[in-house]
Amino acid sequence: MTSATPPKGPASSSLEKSTSRPEQPVDLPPDPAPARTPGAILRQAGFLSLSGLFATSALLLDANMVAPLGDEILAGLGLSAGIYGIFMALLFGLGSAAQILLSQSASSTAAAGFYRRLCYCLVVGIPLALILTLLFRFNIHFLVDWLATTSGIGFAAKRYLGWMVYGLPISFLAYLLSLSFDVRHQSQRQLWGFAIEVPLNIALNAILIYGLLGFEALGIMGAAIATLIAQSARLFYLLILTAMDLSKAGPWVGLSLPSMQERLLFNRLALPVSLNVGALILGSQAYQLLFAQLPYQAYAALALMAPWRSIANVLGRGIALSSTMACADLSLGSKSMQGAIASIMIVLKNMAPKLALGFLGISMLVCALSLHVSGTVRLHFLTLIPLACLLVFVRSLSVSFGAVLRAIDQPQWVMRIQLVLQWGAGLPLLLVLIVLFDLPLLLAFGVLVGEETLRLALLYRRFRSLRNAQLA
Repeated sequence: MTSATPPKGPASSSLEKSTSRPEQPVDLPPDPAPARTPGAILRQAGFLSLSGLFATSALLLDANMVAPLGDEILAGLGLSAGIYGIFMALLFGLGSAAQILLSQSASSTAAAGFYRRLCYCLVVGIPLALILTLLFRFNIHFLVDWLATTSGIGFAAKRYLGWMVYGLPISFLAYLLSLSFDVRHQSQRQLWGFAIEVPLNIALNAILIYGLLGFEALGIMGAAIATLIAQSARLFYLLILTAMDLSKAGPWVGLSLPSMQERLLFNRLALPVSLNVGALILGSQAYQLLFAQLPYQAYAALALMAPWRSIANVLGRGIALSSTMACADLSLGSKSMQGAIASIMIVLKNMAPKLALGFLGISMLVCALSLHVSGTVRLHFLTLIPLACLLVFVRSLSVSFGAVLRAIDQPQWVMRIQLVLQWGAGLPLLLVLIVLFDLPLLLAFGVLVGEETLRLALLYRRFRSLRNAQLA
């Protein structure tokens, strides 16, 4: 049957209209142009970045509040973040596929179609999150014992991960619900959830880490418990918002199982995009775990810088997500697509250098104010700043080019290029160098920067050729 065949063209083609019917103005979202201007892309990126910044605030708060407990505790937190990120990788990969799928139906006047896709993503994702939670829970000690370089680092990591393992389904569900507001350009609504999470996390961190108000001082374990409670509070807020929207839209009568066409497109998107994004995140965590094999004071410097690098990555990813939303529902060759690509280029040219310079200033300030860490850690931190600044610039561009190409061009090509460079070149090279040599921190970090730079060159070449084809 023709209805069971996937639509021709890019993965971003709309599923709400028949491929045999000519495009008509009534099928397009009303007045789409304003959402594709540089200013609109940048405004949406601002909301997405703010959401991402608040989402990463847990690691930032934990790193700064456990730092006075000692270098090994700080390094243990860094190791915990790396291991935790391994299990979040596939979930965020699935979320990236869901973001493209939801963006395509966000402008539709039929609310049932949007919520049908959202429910389908949840049905697929939640069991996966629970399975990963079980796998994580029963392998914490094995992973930490294998990767920790000192007993103090291992002890701290086990105490933190023993609680944070239960944050996997909480984080994933909150991520998908947040996306459902972002793609409808309602980011400001879900942002209020962080007005609950962040203050609660700060207060509980102070109480549980240091034992204020008569509570027992739990150290790094208290930081994990505080984070779980605060994230659960925000998830509860997002569930209330979603339930309110469902009651207002009244989609239940028209809500049904996804059509064969929708399932085929989801499967077509989910596999390459999930594997691509998941493997990239997994590779990023693998880099961190390899860095953990360096002398612990060098790795402590990386752990101290990690939250600020994460913030820079979040800002760059906000631009990438906004750019994807601007073009995910457009057809290749259309005038709207030409305008969207031109706007994306303007935003990237303006923002990538600013992100790198902002990171430089913040890093210098952090180094000056980090009087609670040892002089050796501060020296390592200072020497990392130039390379880390370059990495921020390169990654902010490559993430955006890769995200847009996955949505409008060939996700399989993007997946192959990125995985070959990361898993076939960068990680094996770093592993060999660490095993065979007493590698200095700068050289180890330079491998990561070199791999990211080569990736950017290939993605930009593909993006530029696509843009030229659009203008031809």
